[in-house]
Amino acid sequence: MAFRGGKLEWKDMDITKPTRINGDVLDFEDAVEDLLKREAMEEAGVEIEGDLKYINSVAFVRPDETPVILVKLAAKYKSGEVKLEKDAFTDHVWVNEEEVKSYECIDGIKKEIARTINLYKFI
Repeated sequence: MAFRGGKLEWKDMDITKPTRINGDVLDFEDAVEDLLKREAMEEAGVEIEGDLKYINSVAFVRPDETPVILVKLAAKYKSGEVKLEKDAFTDHVWVNEEEVKSYECIDGIKKEIARTINLYKFI
């Protein structure tokens, strides 16, 4: 089991259009939020709300020795029919914290799903 994701790329930060400038530093506010919204639409055909909740982060080294920091955020579904990106995923499922237990997942995913559900349970 896997989840939607993406990485920030240069095309996401048009240096001619920063949202603000701090001295010599160009700022791009809401870059992560915009990235996640775009990836959810591109990879799954769904729109998510902008109120993201932090789940956790993991640092790891890929087999090609590239260091990566993975920041996991939860988002609330807003609209859209799931349409998986071609050659990315073969199937999808919406699960609750009990149903996910019947799926084979990478370490930590089941706990993260339960945490996500609890973060949005009373909102």
